[in-house]
Amino acid sequence: MSFTPPSEAAAVPVPENVVRGGMFAAVAVPLGIVLWVVIWSIGFVSAIVAFAVAAFAAWLYRKGSGGLVSRVGALVIAGIVLVTILLSFYFGLVSDYAKFAGEQLGLNPFAAVLDPLFWPNFNADFGLLLNANLLNLLFAVALGTLGAFSVIRKAYRSSSIPTPAPAAPVIPPVTNPAEPS
Repeated sequence: MSFTPPSEAAAVPVPENVVRGGMFAAVAVPLGIVLWVVIWSIGFVSAIVAFAVAAFAAWLYRKGSGGLVSRVGALVIAGIVLVTILLSFYFGLVSDYAKFAGEQLGLNPFAAVLDPLFWPNFNADFGLLLNANLLNLLFAVALGTLGAFSVIRKAYRSSSIPTPAPAAPVIPPVTNPAEPS
């Protein structure tokens, strides 16, 4: 009877697919924007959006990457959260401007966005809107950093694969030399 040691291939982790994980995690961007605009239109700037985007992006990243989140993966997730916050802030300003333009023109905000003069006027006023909301933007980025940091750190730490301990040597059973086999 012979003993076959376990395969060394079982200890080798599956390589992380960063591009596929990033593409999966990018799905969190539009969902985060919609959530942000809804909360923004109520009148709040909240870290819960960044927290939710980070958690969802980390989950999607793991699904796409093969279950691992390396340092590069954590940076991809952080980048997705930052892009989501910046785009969300932009679309929050568009939402406010659409409400204002809709009130001025007697239209609903969706019809105001489709008006041919909406985008040229919005672009002309964007600098003023940004300056007026700069503190809100800084607040959003700060809250987003706080909201996303713990999620990204947890995702990175939980996917670290520990190095397996070396297997104990297999000692063949001792037979009594006086007994014939």
